[in-house]
Amino acid sequence: MSTFFSLIQPISNVPVFIFLNLVICAIAIHWYWMKATNNFNQNIHRWAQRSGLLISILIIGILFVRQWNIGDLLAFYSFFSLILLIASLVNGHQEIIKESRGWFINIFLVFFIRGYVYEPWQIPSESMRPNLEVGDFVLVNRNAYGLEIPFTGRDKLFSTGPEVGEIVVFFPPHKPTVPFVKRVIAKGGDVVTYVNKKYYVNGVVLPQENYLQDDSARLLIESNVGKEYTIRHMDRTGQSGSWTIPEGMYFVSGDNRDNSNDSRAWGYISEDVIWGKAEYIWMSWKPGKWPSTDRVGKIN
Repeated sequence: MSTFFSLIQPISNVPVFIFLNLVICAIAIHWYWMKATNNFNQNIHRWAQRSGLLISILIIGILFVRQWNIGDLLAFYSFFSLILLIASLVNGHQEIIKESRGWFINIFLVFFIRGYVYEPWQIPSESMRPNLEVGDFVLVNRNAYGLEIPFTGRDKLFSTGPEVGEIVVFFPPHKPTVPFVKRVIAKGGDVVTYVNKKYYVNGVVLPQENYLQDDSARLLIESNVGKEYTIRHMDRTGQSGSWTIPEGMYFVSGDNRDNSNDSRAWGYISEDVIWGKAEYIWMSWKPGKWPSTDRVGKIN
């Protein structure tokens, strides 16, 4: 698998990506022309199918290498399929209408679900170990804290905000275009203290119980407002500090406490920067290895 990505690395750039997608569009338009003019050639169609499959694999590979947003590509193909469907309706090509309608509906549903219901996202760092590992693919529920209004960024109807203990994906104040994933430790109005690798919320310590010890770290079970989850301590000197959370803001922290860039370093987050709630691991794909389903399941 790493060999495949190494091979496509030299062509993973914007001009090649645009060219490959234009070729896919050209194949689709040629298919439409053959159907519309009753000039369908099975051999050409078979060649076009194989070429389209190969190009699609290259496009997907480039998306993974560059970590580009697949939602924009789905939106483009939804629009393209809609144009073919409208052209078929205008010209009364019933057979083409059947096929292009299927393309449009399928691609649009994938685009809508992916863009406005559950967003797939890959974990890029170790800050949430052991609950989220590098290479885990998670589903982010974009409507967990309110109904997202399409094409408005992150504006929501019936907004509620996350609960303490939940894992959220958001855009932090110091990097407003880069999504982070952390756990909510406290809400507005709370006073948070971190000392000797333990959190205190309003003067009450979050209990920790030993769970597992290995050569590099110690795993513990932490409890916060009735929710239990695993955290990780390394053999390092922990950060210390005290913070009073403003109303409407949230204090977030990584579960890998000694290796996390979080509210202890850059402050709080507001509800309007929260992308959604990380709910499920649907695949794990570590660098240089094959995809795995060993870690699939609900996120604690």
